Amino acid sequence: MSPRRVHAPPSAPPGPVEAPPRILLVTAHPDDETLFGGAVYKLSRSLGAQVDLIVFTRGEGGYRTSTLAEPLYGLKLTDPEVARVHLPRIREQELRAAARILGLRECFFLDQPDPGYTLAADAAVGEGWDTELIRRRLRERLLQGRYDFAFVMLPLPQTHAHHRDAALLALEVVAGLAPHERPLVLGATGHTRSREVAEQNRQGFPIPEAEGFAYTGVPGHPLADVRPGAVFAFDRTRKFGFRDRLDYNIVVDWAIAEHKTQGVMQLRQGAIELERYWYLALNPVEAIARARTLFERLEQAPPT
Repeated sequence: MSPRRVHAPPSAPPGPVEAPPRILLVTAHPDDETLFGGAVYKLSRSLGAQVDLIVFTRGEGGYRTSTLAEPLYGLKLTDPEVARVHLPRIREQELRAAARILGLRECFFLDQPDPGYTLAADAAVGEGWDTELIRRRLRERLLQGRYDFAFVMLPLPQTHAHHRDAALLALEVVAGLAPHERPLVLGATGHTRSREVAEQNRQGFPIPEAEGFAYTGVPGHPLADVRPGAVFAFDRTRKFGFRDRLDYNIVVDWAIAEHKTQGVMQLRQGAIELERYWYLALNPVEAIARARTLFERLEQAPPT
């Protein structure tokens, strides 16, 4: 008796495979990339995103809290003259080590001067920088990379003026591209849910509480406005893994620890609990769904 043949039902055709997103981070200094660290790590490691970074300076102005790193590098890095010569090379090395952790593909440096921390809100945008070179190089990178998204630091009034300027220059360059060439630009903020943590960080590097936070734009710069209600979040503290003992602040802390010359920054480990990504008004209203889909994919992707 011949064996009975069983015919399997025809299988459904496979659905379309979504291409990995292409994302460019635009920052002023080495170490700014850690603001996006939780989302970027999961984007690169779980969704296969191609994430590049363009950084305007190599951070020689960040020498004042380098005391603990001086024995490691054998240099008097808190001396501004020594820092001006050696800190750019060291901070580039630190950034590349952090980039490897976060899964960045390429890092591009524009080699602009970093005179140090300032809150000079009335200073000209990009004061002391070669802004024409920045615009040209950033435009070239955007066109060559054909990015789906660009992440910038949302230009808050109380933030470092260089962070504000990097965001404003990026928005200006994107606005100058043809509509079909533009990535969607999202401005990132980091938040804590704890008033106690917010108070502890009020000096130096304030981290705003998530509840009640409002962004009102940058006076005189309408490109920095956001679309009301279009904000997406990545929760670094969401638990997973063995007995739910892991979260994404662990990875961000690894990246922060690579920036050993930036002593005060180490105090921010674990401080940011929520990354928020604000949809800039420069972007078309009808493309909000694309940004929402990115963060829904991020939410649904398994932890890595």
